[in-house]
Amino acid sequence: MAKSQNKIKKTKVGSNTGSGVRATAPDDESLKFSFRFFDPSDKEVCPETFKEGYTQTLMQRLRDLSRFTVKEFRTTNHKSVRGHKIDWGKTARPDGFTNLNEQFQMCEPWQFQLTANEHGRVHGVFVGGCFYVIWLDHHHAVYPKRK
Repeated sequence: MAKSQNKIKKTKVGSNTGSGVRATAPDDESLKFSFRFFDPSDKEVCPETFKEGYTQTLMQRLRDLSRFTVKEFRTTNHKSVRGHKIDWGKTARPDGFTNLNEQFQMCEPWQFQLTANEHGRVHGVFVGGCFYVIWLDHHHAVYPKRK
């Protein structure tokens, strides 16, 4: 039996974060996405149903962001993406991603938008060149709209 050419690469582990997780990626590495830590259990930040067209919008955004390098995503201020680190102290979820083990809770939490306000945000953590999607915050529960 021939070996498969499409093996899934393991997450690289190092010691540069103190957590054992390789937190940085080469500047020219393409941005990748994983749903390994996706948490559908919290219905406020990941509802059971989404408005019509959400799935297509999500997949188009992931496709488009997959063309970015990690450096481009993390350092360029794209108004259409609005990607930035999450400051848990300024959110409705000050405890952060409590579903993650301690090692991954130490990774940088980030978010990006799918569209301007209509489809909410995607929240997750960076490990190397991979963005691990944790919440699909369709209703802006993490950063509620200010009144």
